[in-house]
Amino acid sequence: MKRLFFSLLAIALTAHSAAGQTTVVDDGSFTVSRAGDRIGREDFSIRHVPTTAGAFETLTRGVIVSGGRRMTVDLGADSTGLPSLYQAKSSEEDHPGDTYRAEVSGHRYSARATRGAGESARELMLPAGTLVVEDGVLHLLPFVVARGPGKVSAVVPSRGVVITLTVEAAGSDHVSIALQSLEARKFLVREGTTGPVREVWVDAAGRLLKVAVASERLMAIRDDAPRSPAR
Repeated sequence: MKRLFFSLLAIALTAHSAAGQTTVVDDGSFTVSRAGDRIGREDFSIRHVPTTAGAFETLTRGVIVSGGRRMTVDLGADSTGLPSLYQAKSSEEDHPGDTYRAEVSGHRYSARATRGAGESARELMLPAGTLVVEDGVLHLLPFVVARGPGKVSAVVPSRGVVITLTVEAAGSDHVSIALQSLEARKFLVREGTTGPVREVWVDAAGRLLKVAVASERLMAIRDDAPRSPAR
């Protein structure tokens, strides 16, 4: 099963899967700004790839660019976002680049990171239902709000910790994207009891539209409305 998963991951991420074998759940890009000034962007895709067991794997990829830093993250998960594999690679100007890889087996999270000339390994025991979130990465948030309202456990790879997120439903709203007014559902996501509040807007299909963190004067909004229906 593990060999099959890695084969499917390679196929999906290099866009060589056969026609009809992959369903695109969502793809697009976000422009990220702080206090009205553009500071970066995120391009992403979320796909379902069938398995021989009659189910499917969720494969996501995000490319995040902020200033001179570029990061690519890949997640392999089940249909609800429960992770089995997470990989990240980042680079900056005049910096050799860092790599990170984690596998999840049951409740065991095993990670290995290479930063500069050094390498480190770490293992964590995850509570049941733990998701993956990452600082500065947007496209993983729909898995979090889909669990709400309530408490959600999530591992943050770059910090090597498991956190508790509180998700609150904030009702119906509208988001303006590329001169279109889109119906949306709004959620509030907070880390712990004192962390900053992320305002998260998704459409009826759960596709991410907008994220705002008022305390950091941060705003991320899609460049184009989600394709309807998703391919």
